[in-house]
Amino acid sequence: MIYLNKYYLNKKNMNTEEVPRKKTHTLLVSDFHLGSKVSRSQEAAQLLKSIDFERLILLGDIFENLNFNHLRKQDWEFLSLISKISESKKVVWIEGNHDSGLTQIFTVLTGVKVHKTYHWKHKGKKYFAIHGHQFDNFLVDNAVISVVANQIYNFIQIIDFQDRRVSRYIKEKSKGWLRLSEKVATRALLYAKLIRADYIFCGHTHKAMQREDGDIKYYNCGCWTDIPAAFITIDENDIKINYWN
Repeated sequence: MIYLNKYYLNKKNMNTEEVPRKKTHTLLVSDFHLGSKVSRSQEAAQLLKSIDFERLILLGDIFENLNFNHLRKQDWEFLSLISKISESKKVVWIEGNHDSGLTQIFTVLTGVKVHKTYHWKHKGKKYFAIHGHQFDNFLVDNAVISVVANQIYNFIQIIDFQDRRVSRYIKEKSKGWLRLSEKVATRALLYAKLIRADYIFCGHTHKAMQREDGDIKYYNCGCWTDIPAAFITIDENDIKINYWN
């Protein structure tokens, strides 16, 4: 079964008319890391096909690196789907740290415009989206160490059980990972206060979470390399973190 908040879809019946498509206004997804062996681009494509949305925000780290030779068939199919969606829907790609150098290529491949940040207003409230690596000072100051640590974690995911219970346990128990998630959240909330945003959305940490500072709210939409994967839906003022197994 696929878990979508409290809304269930059966994979076997997903393409039949009997299964209703969930509707939402804005869908935020992040950190696909296409080209990585742990990227779940096929499942991400199923998600996009199962929801009727008006706006799609790709919140960074769409690619793992600059080497397109690592892209699999399902990765190319996912990019093709993004291109098709952009013909009739509003699609926004926000550049992540892994996407550096790929902005022009991605636009050529999909026709989607690339942004450093993206903001919009609704009912007098300001919504702001940014990948989040800008709030990660360790990444900025220790780029090489961060790359090595990322490769080690990816290897653990590759050799892990099918449900990735080991890598998920490491993430949940890692003090460094928890500190990073909290630091990014704290700094994002401070930045939101400086730019007078009511809501701020990030990816980068691979940990879906919500935090508040007074009336300002922070959301992280997780990633699509873990099980379960996470994503965010926005309807009017109803914002939800959802999961997909």
